[in-house]
Amino acid sequence: ITATARVPEVKWDSKSLLIDGKRVIPVMGEVHYSRIPADEWRNEVKKIKDGGITIIAAYVFWNHLEEQEGIFDWSGQRNLRRFLEICKDENMPVVVRIGPFCHGEVRNGGIPDWVFTKGCKLRDENKTFLGYIETLYRQIFTQVQGLQWKDGGPVVAAQFDNEYDGKGS
Repeated sequence: ITATARVPEVKWDSKSLLIDGKRVIPVMGEVHYSRIPADEWRNEVKKIKDGGITIIAAYVFWNHLEEQEGIFDWSGQRNLRRFLEICKDENMPVVVRIGPFCHGEVRNGGIPDWVFTKGCKLRDENKTFLGYIETLYRQIFTQVQGLQWKDGGPVVAAQFDNEYDGKGS
């Protein structure tokens, strides 16, 4: 029989977050895991934690994962699931920032070059673009499945898109 990990109760009021009734003021720090060699992740997570960060925000750069249309590469330093497992081992909560646009000083805000050849408006609700985004999000979900906060994992939230002004690209 496997024991289910106890998930801390999270609430909030006008002053702060409350985790298991204790007031918490989270300090978030950015980690671009796909820009760091995978064998350095654990040490980097420990350093950021030792520096006072209490939640990691991690961009999932689409152009790092699907350089060629329809071919997702979750290997090596692209392995989001492995990064999240390390965060879980180190008791470090994570907000995954899943785009499609991430900025993060990455080419095209993380949107793969091939998307620009499709003749659709980007960051828009047209069927073509939303079809690509649905595929991306389904892929990301396969990586975070079972690692969400509700399951005892480190993923406390997801941020969709970034720096969106409502006008599209």
